[in-house]
Amino acid sequence: MAVARSYATGELAKVSGVSPRTLQFYDKIGLLKPESYSESGYRRYDDAAALRLQQILFFRELGFELSDIRAIMEKPDFDLLTALESHRELLRGKVARLGELLGTVDRTIQKLKGNKKMEIKDYYKGFSEKEVEAIRREAREKYGEKTIADSEAKVMAMGKQKWDALQAEFGEIYMNIVANMGKGPGSKEVQEQIGRWRQLMENFSHYTDEMILGLGRMYSEDERFAAFYLKFHPDMPKFMTAAIEHYTEQRKK
Repeated sequence: MAVARSYATGELAKVSGVSPRTLQFYDKIGLLKPESYSESGYRRYDDAAALRLQQILFFRELGFELSDIRAIMEKPDFDLLTALESHRELLRGKVARLGELLGTVDRTIQKLKGNKKMEIKDYYKGFSEKEVEAIRREAREKYGEKTIADSEAKVMAMGKQKWDALQAEFGEIYMNIVANMGKGPGSKEVQEQIGRWRQLMENFSHYTDEMILGLGRMYSEDERFAAFYLKFHPDMPKFMTAAIEHYTEQRKK
């Protein structure tokens, strides 16, 4: 059985990220009332108040005015679960839009900075020198010396501006995948992004479906590559593998 929590104003402010003054203001306008007041006038909040604050902050993040939030939450038919599900869908859309905006900003920055010469370390950015050498050795053993040499030469020739533009586009794809993870790895939305990812990969080398499948499985099985996708979402490595497996399986039909 869960133990009921009780929060002082400062405690609730700390865990929610709002200021004590904001909580006092919400109390003043009747938007968020404490569970009780001490004889000295100190406020105490219970779990129900903390949940209500969470809803208020969600609505604020989505652009609602305080007066509108109060009107919505005081409706007799207001349902917390329904509200959370609605917030979830709206926030997914916001994540996708922010990913697109981020890509646009990155491309504009790179355009203003101008193109720069690529260095081979940029190709393996995020890995230590020891990991880079291990990855290159494993790749040569798996795909052959010529394939890897051609791939690295292709990257070096593309220039820093194109490289950064490609990375920005990859970032957009990953953000869009995260926004649609709830629909499953085989969903139309996710598979469209995997198709985009597959096309972008051709900028580095020609990949057979078998090679693409091998890469996909590496993203969850090899901790060096999984670490990259974990930056986007805790389930991203396994999800990418499942989505790529579905993609390559569908291409066989």
